[in-house]
Amino acid sequence: MPVVLATQAGLAVAAVLGAQVAGVRIAWGSPPRDVLVGGVVAGGLAAANLGLLERRAGMWGPMRAAVDEVLIPTFAGLSRWQIVALSVAAGIGEELFFRGFLQPLGGMVAASLAFGAAHVAGARMVAFGIWAAAMGLVLGALVVATGGIVASMTAHACYDVLAFNYLSAQARRRSSATESAVGD
Repeated sequence: MPVVLATQAGLAVAAVLGAQVAGVRIAWGSPPRDVLVGGVVAGGLAAANLGLLERRAGMWGPMRAAVDEVLIPTFAGLSRWQIVALSVAAGIGEELFFRGFLQPLGGMVAASLAFGAAHVAGARMVAFGIWAAAMGLVLGALVVATGGIVASMTAHACYDVLAFNYLSAQARRRSSATESAVGD
């Protein structure tokens, strides 16, 4: 966990310093409105993700495999506070970097593709990277629609809380099922 938090802090620092050097103004939008907008969008993204994970055929099969083989074990041991801390850190660090800094420099599509690529950790995670790039487009569109990154930060952090809790719950279910099978 400390490495992940340090990485997110590094992204935030790189975004702020990079923006200063490149002359990019990081826009914030209207925080009271954008927190609400971001929360609503996070709920929609989480519902879409859950629906896609239920599909095991076609291109969603590899994404489901990545979730089952990589993500569920990764988030198995996280406590609720760790999930919240990681989610908030990712919402701030990644959104400052990808939407606050990269998007004004290279455009929404380039920032979204970079965001997707950053979420690929090996061949098993390519399908997840595609999903992350699609999410990057939604988060980038939020920035355009609201005039700042508060909505995308909120959406990202809230989505991650929901997704990480789902992964943690799946890990607990697997553990209970394994314990029940061993006890029988």
